[in-house]
Amino acid sequence: MRAVPTWIDKVHDRDKVEQCIYDLAFRPDGSQLIVAAGNRVLVYDTADGTLIQPLKGHKDTVYCVAYAKDGKRFASGSADKSIIIWTSKLEGILKYTHNDSIQCVSYNPVTHQLASCSSGDFGLWSPEQKSVSKHKVSSKITCCGWTNDGQYLALGMMNGVVSIRNKSGEEKVKIERPGGSSSPIWSIAWNPSKDEHNDILAVADWGQKLSFYQLSGKQMGKDRPLTFDPCCVSFFSKGEYLVMSGSDRRASLYTRDGVRLGTVGEQHSWVWTCRVKPDSNYV
Repeated sequence: MRAVPTWIDKVHDRDKVEQCIYDLAFRPDGSQLIVAAGNRVLVYDTADGTLIQPLKGHKDTVYCVAYAKDGKRFASGSADKSIIIWTSKLEGILKYTHNDSIQCVSYNPVTHQLASCSSGDFGLWSPEQKSVSKHKVSSKITCCGWTNDGQYLALGMMNGVVSIRNKSGEEKVKIERPGGSSSPIWSIAWNPSKDEHNDILAVADWGQKLSFYQLSGKQMGKDRPLTFDPCCVSFFSKGEYLVMSGSDRRASLYTRDGVRLGTVGEQHSWVWTCRVKPDSNYV
């Protein structure tokens, strides 16, 4: 297995200072890549890496981006405590706020409801509603993701807990790590495979472990020990493989159940995010 770069771009601000990339999101058809870079949201053409347009609207570091499954809109969340909803034509159409820095955002794949998560609460916004319903949490939320059927939202927490909520925001399952581990959950991802009879959640924590759970909260297999702090875990679109990145300064390929297969790419610093292009073998 050998990975070959198709295009590379280094992101700088106006003062030529390199910007940290905290999150990436592909448009569902794979034609565009949305990048959280410094205070801006950058939109690239995935065919050749052309920068289509930098989007301005946030006043502080952008930590997270997510695209709706229908391809009609995407969202960005920032340390300025705001979420901006953008259209596929790159127009900002809505802005709403939390009381804390926005840590992660995720679109429901069925209803296109947006979950936005901060240090103290999470919000649920839908195109049909004018208001955002917010729900307080006891620990900082670091990552989130909806099940494939859009019925449940998983929240990864700084205190090592995974909280699974229904569409109304009510907690239905609480996964507390074995052995009283309170290592921060830093990334989660539901396996998108349609062949699975159960929803399978991959959980990567800063106790340097990768684990897998069913929707019921039952763990599948044993923890997979890692040799680094994971920052992102992301499945291929059919769920047969996943990629993971972190403090080891690389993105690596794994089997669906956590067996490392090799290195996809290496960088000079922590790799905060990695995403697989929809319906392809490109990362």
